[in-house]
Amino acid sequence: MDNRLPTVVVVDDAPEVRALVRTHLRLSGAFEVVGEGADGADAIELVHQFRPDLLVMDMSMPDLDGIDALPGVLAVSPTTRVVVFTGFEGEGLAELARSMGASAFLEKSVSLDVLVDRLRDVHEGRAPAAPPAPAPSLAAVGEQVTETDREVLDEHLERFREVFDEAAIGMATLTLSGGIVRANRALGKLIEHPHEDLVGVDYAALMAGHGELLDEALAEIQHKQVDVIRVEHGVSGLRERKVMSTLAPVRDRAGLPLYVFLQVQDITEQRAAEDELRRSEERFRLLVETVEDYAIFMLDPQGHVVSWNAGAERAKGYRADEIIGRHFRTFYSAELQESGHPERELEAALRDGRYAEEGWRVRKDGSRFWANVLITAVFDDGGNHVGFAKITRDVTSRLESEESLRQSEERFRLLVDAVSDYAIFMLDPDGHIVSWNAGAQRTKGYTAAEIIGRHFRVFYPPELQEARHPEHELEIALREGRYGEEGWRVRKDGSRFWANVLITAVHNDVGKLVGFSKVTRDTTTQYLAQQEQVRAAQSLAEANEALQTLNMQLRHAASDQSQFLAVTAHELRTPATVLGGSADVLSKHWGALGEDERLTLLDGMTTSAERMRRLLSDLLTASRLDANALRLSPEPTALQPLLQAAAATALQAASDQVVTVHAPDDVTVMADGARLAQVVDNLLDNALKHGRSPVRVDVTVAGDRAEIRVADAGPGVRPDVRSRLFGRFATGDELGGTGLGLFIVRELARAQGGDAAYEDPTPERPGGAFLVTVPLA
Repeated sequence: MDNRLPTVVVVDDAPEVRALVRTHLRLSGAFEVVGEGADGADAIELVHQFRPDLLVMDMSMPDLDGIDALPGVLAVSPTTRVVVFTGFEGEGLAELARSMGASAFLEKSVSLDVLVDRLRDVHEGRAPAAPPAPAPSLAAVGEQVTETDREVLDEHLERFREVFDEAAIGMATLTLSGGIVRANRALGKLIEHPHEDLVGVDYAALMAGHGELLDEALAEIQHKQVDVIRVEHGVSGLRERKVMSTLAPVRDRAGLPLYVFLQVQDITEQRAAEDELRRSEERFRLLVETVEDYAIFMLDPQGHVVSWNAGAERAKGYRADEIIGRHFRTFYSAELQESGHPERELEAALRDGRYAEEGWRVRKDGSRFWANVLITAVFDDGGNHVGFAKITRDVTSRLESEESLRQSEERFRLLVDAVSDYAIFMLDPDGHIVSWNAGAQRTKGYTAAEIIGRHFRVFYPPELQEARHPEHELEIALREGRYGEEGWRVRKDGSRFWANVLITAVHNDVGKLVGFSKVTRDTTTQYLAQQEQVRAAQSLAEANEALQTLNMQLRHAASDQSQFLAVTAHELRTPATVLGGSADVLSKHWGALGEDERLTLLDGMTTSAERMRRLLSDLLTASRLDANALRLSPEPTALQPLLQAAAATALQAASDQVVTVHAPDDVTVMADGARLAQVVDNLLDNALKHGRSPVRVDVTVAGDRAEIRVADAGPGVRPDVRSRLFGRFATGDELGGTGLGLFIVRELARAQGGDAAYEDPTPERPGGAFLVTVPLA
């Protein structure tokens, strides 16, 4: 008779789970554990080495998961029967495992006795029975764990499943090879497939022919220690839909990935908005390029040509490929180049924002033309100087007309009287009007009888009159022969118009000044068109900045939510398994366990229970805050006993630390005592976890409020973290946790009429302090 015990290999990436299963199988006396491993590769090697009767294997493990390893296991040892023992749940996943050759599928929430019974059934060739209902999450150990405790834990676990299943954002859990093991309703709705049917599907098959993007992302997760990867792709069968998939690995304590959390968001409308912005920019570019009456082009900060429109080619004779990259001083005469005039124009435009003038310019063929020039300095959204916009118009014909008019007084008079588009008139040497044409009357609104004899400063706005700008124009025209500018002028009715002005000093045959000729043209329409172009460019820049801001917010929101859900899932699963299993082993086999085994299991229970209590409390409070469902019962509450109780509770979990309370006996606040205690618990836990003992709690009264300060002897909060301390999911790189503790502190304080803040370090408190205010009763 063969008395050999059936042999078992246990493969799971969590050492504590392996220890628990190994211990329980030994105590059962029914099996012999001959090997242990941490991933699918270990499973194949151990099965090849030992040819065990049974293999107990987790599903999601680093490098090679259980589903991917299953064919290899059965290939090297066809007689080995495989029992999948996993933290994932779902009938679809169980069917997938059985279809690939697994003999049984068990969730880790079942008791270890069920695992032993199932292994007996599988080994003895009995057909697997229907999976039993999940065993209690906690078994009673003495009087420490009660049935009520178990019900509370199971209730919170069910709430977490509801958060996943009912989330508005598409979410799924993937194996490290991309297989879907769990998907929520939102994901099914997004890709238009029932979410139950997605279990076992390779997510790459849903990526509209871009599955290689998923393979690359998973390779980076396993080999490059990245925490978040985003992949944009289409959806198979939905031609117009675009989605952003965010993959976040859940890692073990050694940093190895266990599985991948997937979040999928519809970005179809966002990409459509970006396409529309690009089309708008293209329309603006085409508008500039097709203008022929104006040379409109851009210069870099040093003055080199970087763009060229049809009007520039028509006015200056250069094609774009001939001029782009050359310095704009090419358009100036040799004498102006030698004097540095082009460079001074750019200096003035950079200093004043814009520079305008009229002067001679040179075409490609060497001919000269009289140009009206406007140079505007251009800055990007960050205020950095990126170049200059230059608008040039060939006004040679106008100049030639003016010159010919000056050749003969009679010809000038006849021509002037006939011109209606230009205000052309004469001034005496002091600036008084001595002639008036039809164009002047049409432009400025005065008849000749009303205006002749008055000083021409009447056409200028009050601020220019006060600055003596009209007189300065005459001084420059007298000194240099002529003066040209564009600016605002005033009509008889008080309305303003944008004028192109040329003033020329007139001398008689012996060189004596006899007055000035003044030619003014109403260019308001052209000016407003130029301003509209500038505003259009500014609007495009503002729209682009707003879009970039929205993209950044979306990335931050996606990253925060992905990190939070991944951490929460990991934080709940292993503690629940260890807590339930350890309690069951201790309850049934106390006497058979060695002292070291008992201490190890009890320590694991204590640590797991505290982790789950803290996490579930934070999750429940945050959920109620989000839903505005948090109910408070404020009443007069003595502050000193509440703080003493909170300190005692904190010291139970950290007996080697020091927490002191300094509070007057007579301070009573109007607050919900339980919620205020939760605020203080979170602050003390934060101080003991991230600060340094001793921790001091002080109470002072300021006006109608009590001020509670919690300070420790640590170095305080880093400056780069302070601004987001109380934000949802805010954690420093090394702070750990879900990022909900301080968020809950602030929201609970505000809900009770107070607030929470962090006070920067002072000589009295080198590590700073957390301040909570509460209304006095």
